[in-house]
Amino acid sequence: MARVLHVIPYQKFFPPVGGAWRPFFFLRELARQHEVHAIILQPQSELQGERGGYRFPDNVKVYGPAQTPPPRTIFDLLPARLNSALHYRWLRRSWRGPAGTTALEIHHLLEKILCMERIDVVIFEHLHSMMAAPIVRRFSPQSIRILHAHNVDSDLHEQLLKAGNTATRADLSLLHNARWSESNLHRFVDTFWTCSEIDRAKLEAMNQGRIHGWTIRTGVDTTVLQYDDRADKFNRKEILFCGSLDYPPNRNGLLWFHTSIWPLIRERLPQVRLVVIGKGRAGSEFSRLRSEPSVDFKGEVESVIPYYERSSCVVVPLLQGSGVRVKILEAMSLGSPVVSTPMGAEGIEAEQGREILLADQAESFAAAVLRLLANRELFENLRGAARRLVEEKYDWQMIGKKINRVINEIRTVNEVAQSEHPA
Repeated sequence: MARVLHVIPYQKFFPPVGGAWRPFFFLRELARQHEVHAIILQPQSELQGERGGYRFPDNVKVYGPAQTPPPRTIFDLLPARLNSALHYRWLRRSWRGPAGTTALEIHHLLEKILCMERIDVVIFEHLHSMMAAPIVRRFSPQSIRILHAHNVDSDLHEQLLKAGNTATRADLSLLHNARWSESNLHRFVDTFWTCSEIDRAKLEAMNQGRIHGWTIRTGVDTTVLQYDDRADKFNRKEILFCGSLDYPPNRNGLLWFHTSIWPLIRERLPQVRLVVIGKGRAGSEFSRLRSEPSVDFKGEVESVIPYYERSSCVVVPLLQGSGVRVKILEAMSLGSPVVSTPMGAEGIEAEQGREILLADQAESFAAAVLRLLANRELFENLRGAARRLVEEKYDWQMIGKKINRVINEIRTVNEVAQSEHPA
């Protein structure tokens, strides 16, 4: 058993939705075998009870700035922007690389935990929490530091810049900072985890082989997301889009679907409706979509399961992105057949025509949806095969065994290295 510290920079972490989905299950699976401490930005009072079929692990000790704010320092006497920049550089003892606000929020908690406990492994969610790694190195040099990379962020920023008409200074800064951080992982952590082999290979190449990573699949809880075996699902007249609208690839994909694909579907199936669910801002770019009678724009909902149950199929029309789309696995587990772009389905080992339908042009995407809704045999075979795929490869309890096996392997390698090269 290892003592693990999990750094999770989410204001909304539980119940798990969107980006919090993967780290929540990592935390839950780690807690099955290890002593787990977690720094979480969400107030501890909100991590209690059961929500959406999930329960926060009782045996995880939680720390957070909501309960224990960072102490005031001499840097607070400076103007706000200068305060943050200089304080962060001082904490890291380095002028190199981008500044990180997460480190400023949690540095006192890191110091407290590392001085109280002998932590074996520290896991950082995302690049911005990884910027606190030098603090861990200073107070607990023996701790193994791991980045949990959900995406190759520099790829994502670059895709969005290419898709947009203008690039602001802030956009270019995000790209530059992500590229620098991802090219210097070896300066911060000992290893990293990714959702897909594609992302693992990219990050290793960016670091010129000076650090090696592990691929750990994203999954779903198939006991909570149960298969809808009702025979009338094929006859339902709703198509579902599900995804956070705070995430630019989702926004762009939905707008592309509504503008270029939805009219082609409606021309053949005028009675069909599009249902849109997902948290986030619904700005002026969605005004036409929201006002259209054939679209039911729900926004954020308490539970997505009823919307999967009332729909016939799910569309994932993403043209940008990185990592793995949980919403595809979620739909597959619940028995909703999926039509996606290849980009949307990247990292999921689903076979075209067997467990999923893929298309990357408006005409072929619309044709795939129409074919699915016209062919009961294809519809039932596709969703049945997709559920079996999820059960065999993407169930969290099975993935959890690999997470804990990898933790043990990393610790063994580290112990051997330390015995061969003692400090």
